[in-house]
Amino acid sequence: MADLPCGFTVRVPESWYEFDVWRAGRTGDLARLVDARVAAAPELAPHRSVLLKVLREVADLAGRRGAVFGAAMTDHVEDVGTVLATLMALHTAGSPDPAGNTVEAIASGVIAIPPQRNTPAWRDVGIVEIDAGRAVRVTGVESGEIEAVTMQTLIPVPGGHGVLDLVLTSPHLSLTEPMLDLFDAISATLAWSDPQGE
Repeated sequence: MADLPCGFTVRVPESWYEFDVWRAGRTGDLARLVDARVAAAPELAPHRSVLLKVLREVADLAGRRGAVFGAAMTDHVEDVGTVLATLMALHTAGSPDPAGNTVEAIASGVIAIPPQRNTPAWRDVGIVEIDAGRAVRVTGVESGEIEAVTMQTLIPVPGGHGVLDLVLTSPHLSLTEPMLDLFDAISATLAWSDPQGE
């Protein structure tokens, strides 16, 4: 994004598909990604069309939400089947008042939801320290059109340029704990690659 004054890096497992959100919907990048993976792992060939469909759906969603980076996991796990997870990095202007973009202010604006018997939805809110600095961590199960395990890491962009939100989701509620462990490991790698905007 033009108004994101510094770069950032985030590492995902090698099995994930990383893509440029803008190019994904306008070029053949996603097909090339899948074809390269199929060439390296021929056992994926029967699943090529499904993989490509899922990636296109993820890229479309990321594009509609204004994401600046996207990635997806479509791993086959024995006794579970295809396990899906997505990552989107979103950049928002944040509050017009710089005081509203501090970690404490962001955390105070997110409501925690305790677990309840009649719904799988719950949400924890806390503050964590990662490579990129102090950040707000929001974890839980969100219910909507699709129930999903989620982890958001919201961190002020250096220089007062809004907030970066790293969003990881998976529809596999039966894998909530391992998914949150994976999401935590990925989120912990978020770092500013050019904090001075040089």
